[in-house]
Amino acid sequence: MNEKQTCNYAFFPGCKLGAANPQHVLKSYDYLLGKYNAGIILNCCGAPAYWAGEKKRLDAHLDDIKKSWNALGRPKLIFACAYCEKMFREFLPEIEQVSLYALLAEDDNLTPSRPFNEATVFDPCAARDDKEMEEGVRKLAEKSGAGLTELKEPNRCCGFGGHMRLANPELYEEITANRAGAGDLPYIVYCANCREIFKLKGKKCAHILDMVFSLDPDTPVPSLHEKKENTLEVKKDIMKKLSGEDFAPRSQAWDSLELVIPGKLLEEMDRRLIVSDDLKEAIWQAEKTGDKFVDEADGISQCSMVKSALTYWVQYRELSPGKYEVLDAYSHRMRFSRED
Repeated sequence: MNEKQTCNYAFFPGCKLGAANPQHVLKSYDYLLGKYNAGIILNCCGAPAYWAGEKKRLDAHLDDIKKSWNALGRPKLIFACAYCEKMFREFLPEIEQVSLYALLAEDDNLTPSRPFNEATVFDPCAARDDKEMEEGVRKLAEKSGAGLTELKEPNRCCGFGGHMRLANPELYEEITANRAGAGDLPYIVYCANCREIFKLKGKKCAHILDMVFSLDPDTPVPSLHEKKENTLEVKKDIMKKLSGEDFAPRSQAWDSLELVIPGKLLEEMDRRLIVSDDLKEAIWQAEKTGDKFVDEADGISQCSMVKSALTYWVQYRELSPGKYEVLDAYSHRMRFSRED
């Protein structure tokens, strides 16, 4: 998405920053719009396609990014995500880059808040050798008046990478505990994934943008559904600001369903990367077609839905028309076929 005609700078916030906290993107863009009259490109850097080895998909996606960049007059792109910047350095080296944190650090009128008197900056693995980004974060942290110490082994993976939590839970627990315990002081982070990991491990931390814009550093980690809603909030706000348009995502027939999901199951769904919207779709299809198993003794239904590479299974009970209690949900990559 790009709404400005041409500009010298454009913000590329990436996917995770706004999903984790919309204010990190919205406050940053308000600042960049006011100081640099910057444009914005809301898109993914292409990392998921790269990780999956989907070269054709990656190439097509990078072409789309280049079209947006050209349409804005080939501006210098401003990055808040170290991995986005790394992807662009490797695959789109013709695009000039600058770190958001380096620009913020240059502003003598900014005085970040100080959530901790002493802290350690935790550098994400993707920021390795990105001295501009690392130094910008440290300058901002120092402006807050916090005393800073360094980790003995910087730039080590926090444990988020490779969907390790899903693929190898034991290794995930080992690595995340190791990284959370690498320093005794609270962490100042500048990667949304690192923040999520440390919040889930109970490690005190603050995102540097919480400090810059005086935001609450202790907001909880959003669920997958909340991340989706946060991303939509960013797009709605930006489109309204730049074009006056009221953005509304495409509606689906199952959107009106109400699901009651226990907290522990919701946590397990997040661990399994299952979004509640997929459960809504599965239940809607089952109720519409009657393609489900029903235990007449307790009224519990079970249905499945094949979507892309995944098969979803849901156990649920109807509470009232259009309202369902979800009792269990899981997914796998096997497919079942029927014989007539």
